[in-house]
This record gives sequence, C-alpha cells and structure tokens, in this order.
Amino acid sequence: MAETLQLTRGQVESAMRAAMTMDAIVGRLTYDEEFAKNLSSDPRGTMEKAGLSFDKEGMDSLMTMDPKRFDNAAEALFNLVDSEFLYKVAGPSCDPL
Repeated sequence: MAETLQLTRGQVESAMRAAMTMDAIVGRLTYDEEFAKNLSSDPRGTMEKAGLSFDKEGMDSLMTMDPKRFDNAAEALFNLVDSEFLYKVAGPSCDPL
C-alpha cells in the first residue's frame, strides 16, 4: 500500500513558492547576463532585489511533495550556476557565504 504524504497547507504553499522561484531563476538566467553575474557574486542580495527568495523548509517540502519537479529544476539550475548556489541562498542568514 502506498504511503500518503501528510503536508500542511503552509508546507504545500512553501513548496510551490520554492518551485516557482527556481523556475523564475532558471528562466531569467537564460536571457539576463547581468543577473547571472550578480547572482554569482551576491546570490542573496541579487535575489532580494529581484523579489525572489526561498527557504530551507520550502525546498524540503518541495522535495517531499514533488521530488521529480525538484530534481528537474535543480538540474536546470545547476547547469547555469555553481554547485554551492542552493546552499548559499537556503542556509540561515548567519551562515557565512
């Protein structure tokens, strides 16, 4: 018997925001060279200026709710940014970049 996921409404909403943010970043990286350069040097600041953000809980919820979508978005993103990108933007704000 398949196990049923039990996510709260907040977790689902957070997961959807994370997915949309990842999609928006991937899309913008394909046409905006200045955004790509700034994202590389200051990921949090660049995302904040662009109105984009996600948190660890949202990423965790997305991985639980729709692992295939997370994997596809992460693969597309990793083809455009360095491998430390998600850690830099999803870690607590007190973590060193």
